[in-house]
Amino acid sequence: MSGHYRVRWFEEGDLPAYIRGLNENLYDEYDEARFKWKMVDSPFSLGFVSIAVVEQAGKPVAFNSFLPLMVRRGRDIFSIVQGCDGFVEPKHRRMGLFQETLKFAFRELAEKGPQMLMGFNFAGSAGAAQKVGSMLTCDFVALAAKSTDFKRFDRGDGVEIDFCSLDELHDLYEIWAKTTLQLHYYRTPKYLRWRYSHPIRRSSFYRIQEGGDTGYATVSLERDGTSNALFLEDYSSILHKPQVLSAFIKHVLDEGEPVNEVYLTEATGSQMSDVAQRLGFVPDHYNTLIMKNIRGLEESGKRLYRDGVELSDIGNWRIVSSDVF
Repeated sequence: MSGHYRVRWFEEGDLPAYIRGLNENLYDEYDEARFKWKMVDSPFSLGFVSIAVVEQAGKPVAFNSFLPLMVRRGRDIFSIVQGCDGFVEPKHRRMGLFQETLKFAFRELAEKGPQMLMGFNFAGSAGAAQKVGSMLTCDFVALAAKSTDFKRFDRGDGVEIDFCSLDELHDLYEIWAKTTLQLHYYRTPKYLRWRYSHPIRRSSFYRIQEGGDTGYATVSLERDGTSNALFLEDYSSILHKPQVLSAFIKHVLDEGEPVNEVYLTEATGSQMSDVAQRLGFVPDHYNTLIMKNIRGLEESGKRLYRDGVELSDIGNWRIVSSDVF
């Protein structure tokens, strides 16, 4: 990187350039409310706004955000950051600035708690991350279906679906989390309240019962013109059953809110991805999951371990739509 660029952490005066750039490169309606929700109000904050900024002559020209999160496996809990919401101004591209934000973050964050970087990256940014040592683990696919595709489904015999509170949702999560050996994002009550206070989405929580099994699901509605987009955000394995997934989506659509399309994101080849595609969901776009050791993890070839558990094996994880920021 040329000496006339400097990398630093985000400052309050950077906000207008950050919002403008995100709206030009990634979003249709990113604003100060979304910024505050995502990068300031997070319950796992590091105590500062963890966005790496590249400036030239005092003017910000590139940004890369690192959202603090916690990962859990049984009783084991550790800190990570997820890369998100980054861009480089067009006339400063192909200068290695994105890679410099990553190098800066790795140095700085090594003393601030996070052990690993995760990110769901587009092809270009995944390649840049790989150049600074990130591992490419697998692809995630955003799946979409027209709401009209579900008119042929019925409510499903034997599937009981009821609203539940966020506290009840957390209780159902805890029952699963205390016994599973799968790595996943830690859903504390504070995290759930924050995650589902999204400025432009309205979320609902459900308890689902079928054949002696009890599970949960969370959906969010986001305005899409005169209608809504429905996002299947989080769910337990009970939705891996085709009859339960179809009954649940039909139930939500029948509640009366106008919906154009239904979306969910899953690892390619996962059980949920296969079930959704059998029900009519089709790929919308793909992202590559990257991982990078920040401190204290074991590396062997292109694999990453923590206390003997391979983090770079997606089979050891439970990752759902709400985890992709």
